[in-house]
Amino acid sequence: KEPGFVCIGRIEHEKRVETMLDILARVRALGHDIHLHVIGPISNTPYGRMIGRMCAEHSQWVFAEGRQAGQAKARLLTSHRFGIHARDREAFGISVAEMVKAGCIPFVPDAGGPPEIVGQPALCYANVDDAVAKIDAVLRDDARQRRLAGALAAQAGRFSTRRFMDEFRRVVETFASWPSMQHSY
Repeated sequence: KEPGFVCIGRIEHEKRVETMLDILARVRALGHDIHLHVIGPISNTPYGRMIGRMCAEHSQWVFAEGRQAGQAKARLLTSHRFGIHARDREAFGISVAEMVKAGCIPFVPDAGGPPEIVGQPALCYANVDDAVAKIDAVLRDDARQRRLAGALAAQAGRFSTRRFMDEFRRVVETFASWPSMQHSY
């Protein structure tokens, strides 16, 4: 996998894409030759234009991919070693689950649902300085990257289509077995 990062989602203020760019610019300043693929539509809003300008300013290492789906999106995710997410206190974070399923090692804010998805304190940051320090530490240690990737691979099964279907069936079967439901018809 390429030693680069991906981020996925709407390019909106609450997603804090500028924070991701700041974090990774600071990681690069520490000597890491990393890059970022920004996957998501950049709108013609003031925020979208700002992110577009930031991507253009850093075009040697930031690639604005626009909206991606299917095989194109899967190819970007599965070919990169790392992911980054910056929305603070996000309820779940489906993009983080997508990164985990694709085999990425995502760095996420330490509040909300994403820390539960990654399940690794080393990948959860409190602020920009903490993110830079944690990313730097992981990038400098190949063995640690392998351990984190293995732990995340074990987590990935939690987000499979099969598991969702099995759990949904189990809920329906439980509901259908209630005595009050058996005499309703």
